[in-house]
Amino acid sequence: MNREKLFDAMNGIDEAFKTEALIRNGYLSGPETPEKEILEMIDSKQLKTMAKSSSKRVLTIALAACLILALAITAYAMGVFSLSHRDPNPGETYSISWHDSESGRLVWDKFNYVFEFDGPEECAEVQFKEGWLPFAPNENVNAWSTGEDGWRTKLVSEGAEGVDHTSENYQPYRVDLYYACQFENDGAMILMYQTPEEILHEQWGDLEVLKFHATQHFDAVEEYSAPERTLHYWYVLLFSPQDGYVVCVSGTSDMETVEHVARELKVEKTGNTVRAEDFENNCVFIDVGQG
Repeated sequence: MNREKLFDAMNGIDEAFKTEALIRNGYLSGPETPEKEILEMIDSKQLKTMAKSSSKRVLTIALAACLILALAITAYAMGVFSLSHRDPNPGETYSISWHDSESGRLVWDKFNYVFEFDGPEECAEVQFKEGWLPFAPNENVNAWSTGEDGWRTKLVSEGAEGVDHTSENYQPYRVDLYYACQFENDGAMILMYQTPEEILHEQWGDLEVLKFHATQHFDAVEEYSAPERTLHYWYVLLFSPQDGYVVCVSGTSDMETVEHVARELKVEKTGNTVRAEDFENNCVFIDVGQG
């Protein structure tokens, strides 16, 4: 890349981020530099003047360093997060705080799937409100996670009138809210007991969406007259790469129902932020009806 292209590329970056990049590369002494002087320094002629004693190659390298750093600062400031998912590695473990154990930790050494996140250690705090549900929720059960005007941080179908909790469709819908920053430092969202099938990726506006069907097998237990069976679960993960929140919509009904709940959700920012240090544990398991 030549100098002209580097200058063109830098023109699209916010001045504040270019300023920080220039400071880190030694062109500016600090952010208190007058704005007029900063803008003049960012101009190609001024940078060329500053590099008169250096070769053109040195100037190009310096510009490239400024551009790379400015892009990195821009991405960080925008709060760009990423999501990946995979099978667990052999011998891999996760642990959480568990005050009843001697070590103070509970180790998970058997689980079926892992969702991991990367990005800044701070996220915009959000809350959600349902637009459609197959059964009206029991508000007494959900009172602890419901705020003013019906905005929530969690929603479960336990106690909802019309739900047969003795059937295999014992949890037709469930909505959980997580944050990417919670899973920093080698954390993850885990499917502990359920095995996902093909994971479909979609884009709903600004949201990255993962949809999949998962199963959990149970052997027969003669003592309790429980037959061998395989239970079915459906998941729709709504992930915001911009703000870092993850809404996990799941259920035992079918994909049509779970996706309908997900598409009708309203999500809004509270104006607050959450940080990695706000969470006691950096991993959770998301299996429907578990925990």
